[in-house]
Amino acid sequence: MTNRPVSVTVTFAFILLNILVWLAFGIIVAINAHPNLPDIPIMKVIMTILSFAVAGIMVGLFILLRKPNQVAYFLTLAVLGVISLLTFFDDVGWIDLLFLAINIVPVILLIKDRTWYLEPSKSNQLKSV
Repeated sequence: MTNRPVSVTVTFAFILLNILVWLAFGIIVAINAHPNLPDIPIMKVIMTILSFAVAGIMVGLFILLRKPNQVAYFLTLAVLGVISLLTFFDDVGWIDLLFLAINIVPVILLIKDRTWYLEPSKSNQLKSV
């Protein structure tokens, strides 16, 4: 495995930022601090659980992406792509555009550095010999 490019490290930073945003959103909803949510308790519970679930999934993908991993690479692209698309199902304001940027930048960087993520591991190379 070659040295990790700087852009891969930047990708990891954006993924960690994404995790922090989801955790913060989950906490904000859980403590009833979001001003625009309807006052329906079950909706707030579901949104809190989903926010923490997305953060957990992203943590798992972050851990798997630290080494080249094809499955984690494609799953991360899919998760970030779906999250980006879902951003447009809301009233799009400046905060939504900021959140979209936090999701799109790692997608672009993942695609740019795909050779690093899709690089076969040394153990797979040894098995084929």
